[in-house]
Amino acid sequence: MGKPDDYSLSNSKRLLIRRHAEKALQDADALGCFPTPIAAVMDAAKVVVSEQPLIDEDFLAKLRRKSHEAGKSLLRALEKVLGVLHVAARIIYLDQTIHIAKRTFLKLHETGHAVLPWQRDIFVVTEDCEKTLAPEVAEQFEREASAFAADVLFQLDSFTEEAHQSPFNILVPVKLAKRYGASIYMSVRRYVTTHHRACAVLVLEPPIACERRGFVSNYRRFVASPEFQRQFGTLNWPESYGPDDEIGAAVPIGGRKMSGSREIALVDRNGTRHRCMAEAFTQGHQVFILIHAVATLTSSNIFIP
Repeated sequence: MGKPDDYSLSNSKRLLIRRHAEKALQDADALGCFPTPIAAVMDAAKVVVSEQPLIDEDFLAKLRRKSHEAGKSLLRALEKVLGVLHVAARIIYLDQTIHIAKRTFLKLHETGHAVLPWQRDIFVVTEDCEKTLAPEVAEQFEREASAFAADVLFQLDSFTEEAHQSPFNILVPVKLAKRYGASIYMSVRRYVTTHHRACAVLVLEPPIACERRGFVSNYRRFVASPEFQRQFGTLNWPESYGPDDEIGAAVPIGGRKMSGSREIALVDRNGTRHRCMAEAFTQGHQVFILIHAVATLTSSNIFIP
């Protein structure tokens, strides 16, 4: 089962969040500083990270009891809690066991909860997790905080402008990730969602050995550029991939990090076939299949996800 879209927002809301992200960078004197100085942004926002080493149910129960409004405003999680913001105290509690690049993003995500004015007045305590079960407004707030974090981390349009100076390929966001202090996943996502061409990234789980198929790589998430969405609409991707299908054949195996570019075909929302190119990269935690449309395909070799 793929993960849900965690960034969908209206254009007006995105513009509003962008203004707050720009202000956060300006207040921290962080515009044009690489990698983005997260500590300076948090300091300017008057948000601190607790030294609490572990976020477990006992700790969360104590935190709820300390806040008289927590029973009404706590976002509850189905899975492991990664971060908590106590808005009134402006203290962030993070799971210290997660990867440092993910912690960087979570710090900014929680800071977003604290500085976006329509959020901080509503929630006293928020919880973030890999899979959320919460009211619609809480899910909206999570998407808004993630959009804020991405705008700050990638210095508004700086990442996009720099990325577009290079020929289109999967290594562009991979190489820029370190410069901006971002994870490869966040960098690939930003690369695709802000690109002018029809492109997308299919995110898969690492391949697992399978006697019948050789290996299986399960579907995780699909992210597309606005132009790709306009042309192709919603595509129904299979739940798993193996070496015998066109997408699975692109998955790097045997210790390789990349696969060469290969041709596939996609059918757009009007039934028109398009020649597309796909290339893959993995850092071991997930596989990124970068896809971009090249030209309309007229042969009978069609791949329809």
